[in-house]
Amino acid sequence: MNPVFDSPASSSDALLQRMQARGPGWMEAFGELVRLHEGWVRGFLRSRIRDWAAADDLAQDVFVTAFRRIKTYSGDASFEGWLRGIAINHLRNFVRKRREQCIGGNDELQALIDRGADTFLASGDESGALDALHTCLGKIDGPSRELLNQRYVTGKTVREISAESGRGYSALTMQLHRLRELLAECVQRKMEVRES
Repeated sequence: MNPVFDSPASSSDALLQRMQARGPGWMEAFGELVRLHEGWVRGFLRSRIRDWAAADDLAQDVFVTAFRRIKTYSGDASFEGWLRGIAINHLRNFVRKRREQCIGGNDELQALIDRGADTFLASGDESGALDALHTCLGKIDGPSRELLNQRYVTGKTVREISAESGRGYSALTMQLHRLRELLAECVQRKMEVRES
């Protein structure tokens, strides 16, 4: 009988202890940890990246990083929170490497977006933040809604939108910047109301 799989309710804590101690069955324990957590890690990344194959690759990277750093996990936070932190770091690096595809803006704007992502992702209330974002997006219509749709749903770069619409690149960049700020403020207000 394999001690890792004695009970279908094998807890992450027991598996982590086996992994960290490098005791009998430690590789199987890591495999079970991956099995228990890969679904939500993949979903977490897929909900933030349009390219699901890239999200799946990032999920694998998250578990490779977790494997390498498992001895540094202290247990002060939940294992899920620790994995989420690794996923956020991999996601940030992915976005930075593809800034023109994902953002189309300047360094100050990237820093603003990173701070906003930290606030919402670190809170652990992604579904609340997504609900708030959905509500806030519902308040935007007309040309502004179409611009957001072209940029973030269709995935066109700001330069492509500029060429197709005849509008200046700088004007579009500023409009997108203002729209993101308005959305961030709206989501922040709704999250504050949720917490009170």
